[in-house]
Amino acid sequence: MNVLNRILVVIGLLIALLLGITLCIAPIPILEAIGQGLDGLVSWLETVPALARILLGVLFALAWMVICILLLVLELRRPPRRMVRVERVDGGAVEVNLKTINDHIAYELEQLPGVLRARSRASVRRNAVAVEVEVETAGDMTVPAQASQIVEAIRHVVEEKVGVRLAQPPQVRMHATPAPAIARRPVGGPPAINTP
Repeated sequence: MNVLNRILVVIGLLIALLLGITLCIAPIPILEAIGQGLDGLVSWLETVPALARILLGVLFALAWMVICILLLVLELRRPPRRMVRVERVDGGAVEVNLKTINDHIAYELEQLPGVLRARSRASVRRNAVAVEVEVETAGDMTVPAQASQIVEAIRHVVEEKVGVRLAQPPQVRMHATPAPAIARRPVGGPPAINTP
């Protein structure tokens, strides 16, 4: 929203600058042109039936209201926190980026046997971290035992290695890839070769 704010402010200031300068230099022709335009708009609106005029007015008012409310919500909502405070630091206050936590978790999980790929998403909740992890595992691993290893590794990384408190137990989604099919030979020996 910061970039959008800057763009809107710059465009608004440029338009106001140009309009202000031209209005100060040549006020009479500009005001006459505005008056003629408004007179033309009024005469056109008089030709439109009253019911259609009211419906168009209501539609434009609703569209304007939705745009303004959307801009207000985007402006007033707080951006998500990207930093969390490290608990065990003496002599100062240290904050760590959530990307650092995600990178540490993914690295540690990918070192575990049977884990093919790991993606972590950490978010700040009341100066603690909630962690969601998606893990792809080999299909020949025992799910409960591997899940326990993954949860313990996440807890170790977050609380001991990084020094941040977990807000809740980690949420882990495991996707086991199927075990590769074993090529089987026919029972009767090697396959026959057909020669023309």
